[in-house]
Amino acid sequence: MTHTPHLTTRRGFIAAAGFGGTALYGLWVGYGAAPGPLALFGAGHSDAPAPDAHDPQAELTPDAFEDRVQDFVHRFGQADGSVRPQADGAHDTAHAGHGGHAGHGGAVQDGRGTAAPVDIWLHAAQFFFAPSHLRLQTKQPYRFRMMATDVTHGASIQFGRGGRMIRLRPGQLVTTTMTFPQPGAYLITCTSYCGTAHDAMQARLSVAEGGAA
Repeated sequence: MTHTPHLTTRRGFIAAAGFGGTALYGLWVGYGAAPGPLALFGAGHSDAPAPDAHDPQAELTPDAFEDRVQDFVHRFGQADGSVRPQADGAHDTAHAGHGGHAGHGGAVQDGRGTAAPVDIWLHAAQFFFAPSHLRLQTKQPYRFRMMATDVTHGASIQFGRGGRMIRLRPGQLVTTTMTFPQPGAYLITCTSYCGTAHDAMQARLSVAEGGAA
């Protein structure tokens, strides 16, 4: 009697199943739904680093974080409702000559001639980002300090042809620094399903050349 191997024991089926599983895992990693392969061994980069004892900002409660966001909007808000962040004391320091000055293209530099990052406080909650419109400039590094205060959200930040996807867990401060290489109109969108209005959750980025934002 001829014995026919079962479908699931055939090498082709096994190879196809393995390839499909690997592709699906890669897709989950890309969307932040699964840890990267290095994370399985305790290595690699995390979008939500452990609190740094030397950074007092890392211990902010959601209420304290919301206060920081409101202060940020109040200090740098524009007449049209947008927010144009600048380095603390950038104008005063530039005139006083205390080690910081406006560099080429309007970027704020520290005493070593390196562009110093400007803080951006970004609040994520159902179903909005606050502030909803940021005016930025090229050549200037920005340090995004972000937190979700209700459910898990995601932040896909576009810049030029690239983008950065960040997972925002409730009550956990996440910090990332980036510089926008070219001017343009971009978006921050939520990449983690957070409810019925998830698709409408976004913020605008208006990036201008040099100091013309």
